[in-house]
Amino acid sequence: MASIIVFAVLAFLVAVAVLHLMGMRKVACWLLVVIPTFLCGQGLVDISRGIAKLGEASYRSDEKELTYSFGLLALSLFAAFRPKSPWLFWMVLAFNIAVCGILVYLTFFWKAFS
Repeated sequence: MASIIVFAVLAFLVAVAVLHLMGMRKVACWLLVVIPTFLCGQGLVDISRGIAKLGEASYRSDEKELTYSFGLLALSLFAAFRPKSPWLFWMVLAFNIAVCGILVYLTFFWKAFS
């Protein structure tokens, strides 16, 4: 299931870049907000289970991950409100691609290299 999600996110990011190159900057900028919103939502759902179910280490790890997700969400929203700044769009897209790269590593290579 995770491999399907990773490939869907990669296809989504390529589609967003193509939309931006075709001149649909506002749509592309707002579509970049989808991935960080999803990450923040998943983090909040995970943290809502509490320390008792997750364990202390997992809970603290999720708190740290949620901080980075909210930072990426804030940056994505800033880019969405400023669609005339192409450098900002490409920077946010690069951060989203980096997050996707981390997902690829965790999905396919975590057990091989640990």
